[in-house]
Amino acid sequence: MSTSVVGSALFPVMLVIALAFLVRRVGLVSDTHVAGVERVTYVVFFPTLLFSNLSTASFDDPSVWTLALLLAGTHLLVGAITWVFYTRSSLDGPSATSAFQGANRFNSYIVLALAFAVYGATGVQQITVPMALMIITINILCVSILARYGAPEEGVEAPSLVRALATNPLILACAAGLAVNPLGIDWPGPVDTAFGWFGTAAIALGLFAVGAGLRPISGKGSLFAIASSSIIKLVALPALFLLVAYLAGLPRDLAALGLIATIVPGATSSYILARQLGGNAPLMAQSVTVGTVLSAATVTLWFVLWPYLL
Repeated sequence: MSTSVVGSALFPVMLVIALAFLVRRVGLVSDTHVAGVERVTYVVFFPTLLFSNLSTASFDDPSVWTLALLLAGTHLLVGAITWVFYTRSSLDGPSATSAFQGANRFNSYIVLALAFAVYGATGVQQITVPMALMIITINILCVSILARYGAPEEGVEAPSLVRALATNPLILACAAGLAVNPLGIDWPGPVDTAFGWFGTAAIALGLFAVGAGLRPISGKGSLFAIASSSIIKLVALPALFLLVAYLAGLPRDLAALGLIATIVPGATSSYILARQLGGNAPLMAQSVTVGTVLSAATVTLWFVLWPYLL
């Protein structure tokens, strides 16, 4: 991949994130505004994008399913290893859950933005099915470990595992899109246009929420948790996926999309989940911030190495 393509793909993403962080730091928007953007993106725009793409996706190409299974399988393997690693480490339960989330969750908005920058609308459509399976897999893993090791605040009842999963808007959108797909609906022009607007809003506002949700680093976090989860998420997981994709003979373009899905930092929604289900929320916020900042370098490096690895 040429330097110009790397720049054209990465620069807009990092620019929006940096500007959103700056806008928040100078006080042009408040925490309430940021929370509102995160909420509407998480429960409206992004689920609509998932539903619209999945409802009309073509499942005729078996290699797309191969990519989906390889990504889900890679995350399951890393999830199982990190589950054992962190729960048997010196970290307390809530901190272990935050380290686990940092090592396993991915930022869907950055995946979509990079896929669009490199492959256009086709890339977004192709990555939607694999991303849907990843979303379901990783949410089940993260909610499960939080339900087991989290420590909700006194007087706050932690939602049951089933209820937490059954009310997750991303899982519901994926399930609805897959359920509607066999009907072969051809959405009318106005509806299709509206879906397109929602998809554009999901990417733009999602990136804004990433930047605005970043928090200044303080000295209260666990260096072990943050450093180890960042290395696992940004280096080890992509490397493992590339090995699996190579052994499976995955087509180059799909392997590249899979790489995009694994090199991005963790999701800012991890902080919300940690706060709701008893994880170490301050540690989670620091982990996401550090991972996002480091990803500017690691994603660039993966893009530069791309032609030699695929």
